[in-house]
Amino acid sequence: MQEKGLTLIGQEKNVYPVLRHASIAEKFPGRFVVREHTADTRVLYALDRGEGYALIETGMLAQVGWTNEQLHQYAMDNLQKLPYTVKTQEVAGNRIHFISPLDGYAASRILLDSLLRRFDQEKRGDSLGVAIPHQDVLIVADMTGEVGANLLARLTYDFASKGQVPIAVLPFFWEDGELTPFLVVSHDKDSKPNNK
Repeated sequence: MQEKGLTLIGQEKNVYPVLRHASIAEKFPGRFVVREHTADTRVLYALDRGEGYALIETGMLAQVGWTNEQLHQYAMDNLQKLPYTVKTQEVAGNRIHFISPLDGYAASRILLDSLLRRFDQEKRGDSLGVAIPHQDVLIVADMTGEVGANLLARLTYDFASKGQVPIAVLPFFWEDGELTPFLVVSHDKDSKPNNK
């Protein structure tokens, strides 16, 4: 049920994209404005209200006369303006970057192509992994071989089990703008991550 009195009129600067597990679109078909993302995740949109936010429903969009694409553009423009810091840890030759500003949109930064391209250009390992275990963190991993993939998989699972709004328990390989989920099926010496 849409919150009474909630409107997007004059709210262009207060909308942001948020990531959710794909099951939300199945649970509430047609209720929220949804954009495809990966097989396991969807982009929804939030109206920021200072102390929290409300997910934007399709009726709100119709009321203000915006298209889905206009909403997406407003949301992405606003997301790009939000500040953030990066904390980096090195583990077994793999650099793990954590982006976790306390603004509710940490995981949304996975949508910033320029951010991921910068990490990709600066990487020392052989692949770039990203994870959005819950809405309050984006993990970007400069990975070397199976050790890096195992490390990111374990971190993702651990963070997902602790987040208030879990999103994806599987991490992704990021390559040239494409996200491919992967599952580490074995911790043997010869194991390799499997693309889903």
